[in-house]
Amino acid sequence: MADETSRLNALLGDSASGVFTLFRSVSSLNPRLANDTGPTRRLHWSLVLPEARHTHNSLLPFSLNDGALWTGRGTSWSLTTGVRAEWGPVRLFVLPEFTYAANDSFPPPSAPPNPLPPASRRPYSSPWHANGQSIDLPYRFGNQRIQQLWPGQSSLSIDWRGAVLGISTENEWWGPGIRNALIVSNNAPGFEHFFARPARPLRTRFGFFDARWIVGALQESRYFDYDPANDMRSVSMLGLTWTSPSDSGLTVGMARSVFAPAANRRHVLRSAFDVFRDVGHPNARPYLDSVITPGRDQLISLFFRWAFPKDGFETYAEWARTEIPRSVRDFLLYPNHTQGYTLGLQWLGEPGARNGRLRAQGEFTFLEQSTTYRYRDIGSWYTSRAAVQGYTNRGQSLGAAIGPGSASQFIGLDYVRTNWRLGYYFNRIQWLEDAHSQQDYPDIPGGTRGWCEHDVSLLNGLRGAARTRIGNFSFDYTTGWRLNVFFENPGPCPISFGRDQRNKSFQLTFSPSR
Repeated sequence: MADETSRLNALLGDSASGVFTLFRSVSSLNPRLANDTGPTRRLHWSLVLPEARHTHNSLLPFSLNDGALWTGRGTSWSLTTGVRAEWGPVRLFVLPEFTYAANDSFPPPSAPPNPLPPASRRPYSSPWHANGQSIDLPYRFGNQRIQQLWPGQSSLSIDWRGAVLGISTENEWWGPGIRNALIVSNNAPGFEHFFARPARPLRTRFGFFDARWIVGALQESRYFDYDPANDMRSVSMLGLTWTSPSDSGLTVGMARSVFAPAANRRHVLRSAFDVFRDVGHPNARPYLDSVITPGRDQLISLFFRWAFPKDGFETYAEWARTEIPRSVRDFLLYPNHTQGYTLGLQWLGEPGARNGRLRAQGEFTFLEQSTTYRYRDIGSWYTSRAAVQGYTNRGQSLGAAIGPGSASQFIGLDYVRTNWRLGYYFNRIQWLEDAHSQQDYPDIPGGTRGWCEHDVSLLNGLRGAARTRIGNFSFDYTTGWRLNVFFENPGPCPISFGRDQRNKSFQLTFSPSR
């Protein structure tokens, strides 16, 4: 809620909120407890009041941007609390998170994938992601309830000559997206990493500059494979933004992330400069080619956010690729090769009765394979040949919550007041379409390939939030049909024996007031 409030304030032109940065984390969004960096340093500290989150899914897992909490079927909840302290330039956040998930059972995928996953994969690993689209993305996190204590949004840093250097396990959100961030989001548990960033965006005559550099270790989930020797990967990430010095409200940026297998944490440190190295084209081989060659893989994106505070309007986009073009000619011929993108807008109307405003949001994310697959072999977003667990941490996508080869369309309308808001939204998600499109299903006489084969959610939702004397509440209630769950009907149409289910999901978050 704090991040959303900051963004709305920036949209209204609140100069007191400062430059709205497109690189966000708990430690960077929280101001210092005291400006005490001189020779007479004192220890300042405060308790961080607990934030509790409760989720219930009626029939199927539904978990988007939930961090360490994987919300399977049934009841799930998380509790985050701790302490923060400062001594001169040193800042410490100790914010562990406890998560619980009932992880109730539901019918597993029954349509046999083709090709079958390797024998080394565990039973709950994704059955559709083998060979050329390998990824650690279990469809269920085991068959027992889950109770786990995580380091959560913890960090230790030092301000040094205008720069902040530190170690952390907190989540990062890069880019302008509100629901999906292509490079890094809070969809997966935070991973252990070193980071460097300016203490605040650098102000120059040419504008404001901000940056992040992260070097970290990604972990495999317990449900991927039986090989204990490949459980770690390194990730090296760099992001840069520029914000116009005028009142134009324009911010543009770029980010790159390079990940690779790592034997241990020492290997991770040696990979710190991978973000500046060429990784080649590890996924440019036929899908049915099962050869895996360990090495580096990458994501790279360009993005912008353009806000018009006088009109209460912003538009934004992020465009990314998993391969750098081989040449200028290659880019001009196939600019969409391996691309993914997010397009979005937000509008906040003029104040009405009692200062209430209407807010409209729309966001469209597309990560399905580009049409260039007809001419050149490509992989799928977040999957990899070079790092078989793909771009994940603990079994969840580091980037967009919808996952590899998927697409999402979201529209929402809210009534916003100073201390509360209430709204409705519609969301369509087409799940794992790349994996489905490369299944070698046989043709059946009398049928055609088409509408009945895809795994699609059509969701309606109510959402709201309120600030009260006892604390801040927010809720999100979603209901809708998931059509052809887990591709049970492989086609063709209209022969249909798939499973359609109406899933309901409710999430309530509470954090007490000081």
